[in-house]
Amino acid sequence: MMENYPFFMITFPSVHHALRFESKMKGTGIPFQLIPVPREISSSCGVAAKVKFSDRKALHDIIYNLQIEFDSIYLYKLPKEKPCLVEKREEK
Repeated sequence: MMENYPFFMITFPSVHHALRFESKMKGTGIPFQLIPVPREISSSCGVAAKVKFSDRKALHDIIYNLQIEFDSIYLYKLPKEKPCLVEKREEK
């Protein structure tokens, strides 16, 4: 879908949460794609959202306003560069 940089990768506690993200984000106009979690982020199986959006604060606000539960948000700045962890969900 989108290989241009930068983009965010959002991980979720479960596939159910990823599907809820998909459902709630469809009306926002922000381009995203659900994909398998990349190995450089986690060795466990799961689904992540690849989000083509440049404003981290606005993305954070949208996620919280829509009450989307997530594990982590990573920023991919450039090809062949390791992703940068920009936010981790607080443990309850």
